[in-house]
Amino acid sequence: MERRGGRPRRTHLARVSLVFAATVAATALIGFGGMAAWQAYSENAGNSVAAGSLGHSNTVATQSCTSVTSTSLLNQAGNTCAVIIGVSGVSPSSPATLTSGAVVITSTGTLQSTLSMQMPSAATGNLCADLELTVTDSSSVTDYAAAALSTQMGATSLKDSAGATTWPGTSPGPAGTDTYAFTITKGTNFNTDYQDAGQSCTFSILFTQQAD
Repeated sequence: MERRGGRPRRTHLARVSLVFAATVAATALIGFGGMAAWQAYSENAGNSVAAGSLGHSNTVATQSCTSVTSTSLLNQAGNTCAVIIGVSGVSPSSPATLTSGAVVITSTGTLQSTLSMQMPSAATGNLCADLELTVTDSSSVTDYAAAALSTQMGATSLKDSAGATTWPGTSPGPAGTDTYAFTITKGTNFNTDYQDAGQSCTFSILFTQQAD
């Protein structure tokens, strides 16, 4: 009897041990891979970085144009800047100051910036050597001293109406602005140089703005 009863008992114990071990293993798998327990969360969403804007308007009389992001976009249809200087029929009997024109530059972007003006290319025409250009601002500061138009204007810094070379943007305060008067006067030889008759002089002024 002991022999017959002992054998099944050992077999039963072995089977119970195997089932227990399998249960423990399954529980371990669920604990590590299937159950999300003992966790906490915190999220800071919506983080972003935004650039400020850069731009200016160029106004002559009542006509305005807006700045563009590349020189290749200049003088596009619908956004052509007005002529600052335009006069014809000048002669030895004309007054020493032949003509004057004004342009208003206003920063329209949010960023602080610096502005400058220059001739992107040399003035053209035989009359240029006997004409002089001077540029002053509304504070009577001479931005460009009288020079013959045969001299190409290099990059020349511009001040805003507050007298600063750094122009404020529209954020947080009012933007920088100023008016620049371009004056053409006779050169030393204008009245006596007979070769000036029938001649002309043309030039462009490029305003450049750069974010600080």
